[in-house]
Amino acid sequence: MNILIIGATGLIGRSLVTELETAGYKVIASSRNVEKAREILGNTTEIRHWDGRSSRGLTDILTDIDGIINLAGENIASGIWTKKRKKKISDSRISTGRLVTEAILQMDKKPTFLIQASGIGFYGTHVSIPADESREVGSGFIAGLVAKWEESVSMLHGAGMRVVYLRTGIVLAKNGGMLQKMLLPFRFYAGTILGSGKQMISWIALTDLVRAILHLIENEKAQGPYNLVAPQAVSMKDFTRAIGNTLKKPVWLRLPAYFLRVFMGQMASETILASQVILPTKLLQEGFSFQFENLDKALQDIFNKKSH
Repeated sequence: MNILIIGATGLIGRSLVTELETAGYKVIASSRNVEKAREILGNTTEIRHWDGRSSRGLTDILTDIDGIINLAGENIASGIWTKKRKKKISDSRISTGRLVTEAILQMDKKPTFLIQASGIGFYGTHVSIPADESREVGSGFIAGLVAKWEESVSMLHGAGMRVVYLRTGIVLAKNGGMLQKMLLPFRFYAGTILGSGKQMISWIALTDLVRAILHLIENEKAQGPYNLVAPQAVSMKDFTRAIGNTLKKPVWLRLPAYFLRVFMGQMASETILASQVILPTKLLQEGFSFQFENLDKALQDIFNKKSH
């Protein structure tokens, strides 16, 4: 099976390429910069040029593709949310989704599935009653963005394709994402709890995330939204202390929510101060087994620490 990955050079994409190639799939990556993508992905992965602006240009590289995984999207937490920044975050997701839809609808022989990146931000930023995939959309910038992101490819449901939305939680990996940002204070023996510490984090180890995507590729009945989170959410306080315990570094500072809102504005409220208890109900019902249900074990694996 030939699978095209859009956004293959990102944190999730790089691991997913390795997972799929190991499982025997032929992986093709689309990229605006073929040379840079080859430096990141190596020479074993086929890379096809797509400028991200033309649906026709994408149609041309889809002729022998059986399935598409669209991971494209600007990092939500890589800069303060100015109006310009918000537009860039939105356009990188919604415009790409629309172009993918247009490209596929132009084809006589369409791919059999599209797996579309999404996020648990769909449910809003304060979810205290555990939410499964049946929960309606919440409120806020991220919730509205994610809803439009999913909607950008929703027409493909009626085009004879299987469409899956990856509502992904906080992805834990050593070399990227939220965890990498939180590690700096620990290097100076100053582990810091962000906000009250009571906000709940729905997380997933990168290893389990790519395994879950493989499961969704191979389960031909999988459709619609899936929550990609570990079964047990944890508080920010416990999350930070678990990092400290794994690295054997103290946690003794707290950065109040007030200061985070002053410096980061709405972005703080909808990211690091967000509290979300999300359940991976559909994955569990389908028999998916998480390798890392326990946060301590996930962190030990990430940092190559042995449990005692």
